[in-house]
Amino acid sequence: MFPRPRVAARTGALFVDRAGLRDLPRTVSGTADALRDGAVVGVFPEGTTWCGAAGGTFRRAAFQAAIDARVPVRPVAFVVRRPDGVPTSVGAFVGDQTLWDSLCRVLRTPVLTCEMTVLPDLDPTGADRRTLAASAAAAVGSVTGVAHHPAPAGRRRVPVAA
Repeated sequence: MFPRPRVAARTGALFVDRAGLRDLPRTVSGTADALRDGAVVGVFPEGTTWCGAAGGTFRRAAFQAAIDARVPVRPVAFVVRRPDGVPTSVGAFVGDQTLWDSLCRVLRTPVLTCEMTVLPDLDPTGADRRTLAASAAAAVGSVTGVAHHPAPAGRRRVPVAA
């Protein structure tokens, strides 16, 4: 188990321990249950922020929850801009930086605009989680201009004759 921020826990946040994925099936199931109950679930499929011209992998687990609950995925893209309109990474949460350090850096920046674009729903019917995650990543990338890497294929066991 890993530490969970108390404020986030009070909001009903579901946490994923990315270092030890033993609880992941339970988290996916809980997320699907929340979706079936009509909850709006916000997911950050990269698990972090990125600076630069390339983004991270959109993790597939949350997309499995949408498939299991038979609810659409609505990608949302965020772009933080300076007053001159140029995108900036000043709002990125980087590496081992604490939330407090990140927040202070943002608050020291004179003016920032956070632009949110709500993209069309993605229908999970007939999709697998890899395809749904790739579609969401492409939709977000079309707005941000940041390419996201496809999730690496999992290891597959291949029977071998002895």
